[in-house]
Amino acid sequence: MDTSASPSAGHLIVEELEAHGVRRAYLVPGESYLDVIDGLHDSSILPVVCRQEGGASYMAVAEGRMTGIPGIAMVTRGPGAANVKVGIHTAYQDATPLVVFVGLIPTDHRDREAFQEFDLHGWFSSTAKKVLTLDDPDKAAEVVADAMHTAVTGRPGPVVIGLPEDVLVRPSAGTVLPPRVHSSASPYAGDVTELRARITAADRPVLIIGGEDWSPGTSRRIAQWSRDRGLGVLGTFRAYDGIDHDSPNFLGILGFGAAPVATQTLAEADLHIFLGCVRTDVATNGFSIGTDQRTVVIGPDPDAHGHFGRLDQHIVTSVSRFAQALFTEDGTRTYSVSSDGSIDEPPLGDALSEAAEDAVPLPDWVVDARAELDTWRQPQVHAPTDGSAASAAYVDMDEAFVHVKDLLPDDAIVTYGAGNFSGWATRFLPTHGFPSALGPRNGSMGFGLPAAVAAGLVHPERAVFCIAGDGDFLMNGQEMATAVQYGANITVVVNDNAVYGTIRGHQDREYPGRATATGLVNPDFAAMATAFGGLGIRVERTEDFRDAFARAVEHEGLSLVHCLTDPDIRGARLP
Repeated sequence: MDTSASPSAGHLIVEELEAHGVRRAYLVPGESYLDVIDGLHDSSILPVVCRQEGGASYMAVAEGRMTGIPGIAMVTRGPGAANVKVGIHTAYQDATPLVVFVGLIPTDHRDREAFQEFDLHGWFSSTAKKVLTLDDPDKAAEVVADAMHTAVTGRPGPVVIGLPEDVLVRPSAGTVLPPRVHSSASPYAGDVTELRARITAADRPVLIIGGEDWSPGTSRRIAQWSRDRGLGVLGTFRAYDGIDHDSPNFLGILGFGAAPVATQTLAEADLHIFLGCVRTDVATNGFSIGTDQRTVVIGPDPDAHGHFGRLDQHIVTSVSRFAQALFTEDGTRTYSVSSDGSIDEPPLGDALSEAAEDAVPLPDWVVDARAELDTWRQPQVHAPTDGSAASAAYVDMDEAFVHVKDLLPDDAIVTYGAGNFSGWATRFLPTHGFPSALGPRNGSMGFGLPAAVAAGLVHPERAVFCIAGDGDFLMNGQEMATAVQYGANITVVVNDNAVYGTIRGHQDREYPGRATATGLVNPDFAAMATAFGGLGIRVERTEDFRDAFARAVEHEGLSLVHCLTDPDIRGARLP
C-alpha cells in the first residue's frame, strides 16, 4: 500500500486491520464505504464478496469463533445494516468476537431523512458491546484498535463502527497503531486450592465446558485434569468441542436434543463447574433442572453475564489461563510453553494414559454414564415406519448418519443452523479438537452454509460438512455462490421433509390437528447446487445415500446431497 502520502481514513482502516492479523473481510459492497473497499485492493486482507449481508455476518461470526481474532463484516447503510443485524445478535448471544463496519450517509446529510439514513446507535446499542462512529479521519486507526480490543476482552462480542462516506475519503494524520495488549489474569493459587477442595468434597462433580478460548494444548490439559479429578464432563449447547469426545469422562451435550444421560448427569450432580460458559435456560431445560447445586463459574467475564442460579465461587480468568494454572499451581502436571505460545506436550492419547500422582480413578457413575452415552450415540437402522413401499421411499437420516460418521474424517468441521435436523450432528458426530463444531447458540436459522464457507477458507486442509434442513438452507442458500467463487471445499446434506420441522413439532403438541403455515414446497436443491457450479446429487432412498455421500466428500469444491425424507420424522429418533 502506498504510504508516500497521508492515507485516507478508509485506507488507514484497512492498514489497522492488517496490523491486527485480519486475513479476510466478509462483505457486500456499497457506495457508502467505497474508500475502504479501495484500500482492500492492495491489501493482504482477502475481501470475500458475499451475496447477502446476513450471510456475510454469519461467515464473520464463524471466523471469529475459529480464530479468536474478531471476524470482520462490512456492509452499506440502511438496508445493508438491517440485514447484518442477524449476525450481530448471534455474536452477542454467543459471546463471539465480531467487528462490523457500516457505511453511513455523509455527515452534512444527517437528520434530513436522507437516502438510506438510519440511527446507528439506536439500532445496535442493545445488541453490541460498543457502537462507534468515525467522525474524525485522524482517529481511524484509533477507532479500529478500540473496536478490536473491545470485541475480544472480557465477555467477547460484537462491536459496530459507523463510517460516514465523506469522512472516509479525507486524508488522515493518524498512523497504524499496534494492537492493544490483551491478557487475562491467572487465577490465584487460592482459587485453585478452593476449587480442588470443593471437588474433593463432592460426590458427583461435573465440569460443563463451553466458549471459544480453546486450543489443542488447553483441550489436552482440561481433559487430563478432569479425568485425574474424577469429574464427569458435559458440553454446553452448541459449544461442546473444547475437549475430545473420546475422553472417557465426556458424558454428552446439554440443550435441545440432549442425550437423556447428559440431562440426568446435570440434574444429579452436586457440584457444577462451568468453564468458559454459564448456566443458561437452554442447558437447564428452561431453568427447570440443575439450578440449585453448588456452582463454580470460571471465565473472563466479571459479570458472569447470562448466568442463572447459585454462584458459590467465581474465578475470573480465561479458559487457557485456567488450564495453565492447573498444571503449575495445582502441581498435577507441567508442560513447557514455547515462545510462540504453542504447547510442548505429548499427543492426547499419551497424555491421558499418564496418571498424575494424585489422580483418582473414574467413579462408577461416570463409567456407567459414559456407557449409556456410547449406546445412545450409535446411529440407528430403522425399518420403514409403517412397512409400506411409500414409507421406504424416503431417506432414513438415522441410517444415513451411519455412513456420514464412517466417511467423514475425524477432524472434519461440522456446521449447522437451527432446527431439529441439527440433532443428527450433535448426537452422531463426536468432535475431537477445537474448532470442530459451528452452530448458532442463539438459534438463528441459515447459519450453517455461511459458516461452512468460512470454515473452508480458514481451514482448507480439513473436511467441512454442513447439515441443513430445507427451511434452514434457503435462509442463506445464495452463499453457494460465495463457496464456488472462492473455492471453499464443503459438503452439504439437505434434509428435505417439506416442513419447518421444529415449529411443526411445537404446533402438533400445542394445537393438535391444526397444522398451519409450516408446510413447504421446495425446489430441487441438487439442481440448485449444480446451477451454482457445484456437484448436486438427489437421493430418494436410504440405500442410495452412501454412494452419493462418498461422491460428495471426494468432490473438490461445493457438493450437495439433497435427501428426500419422511415429513413425519423431524429429527434423530431414540433407539
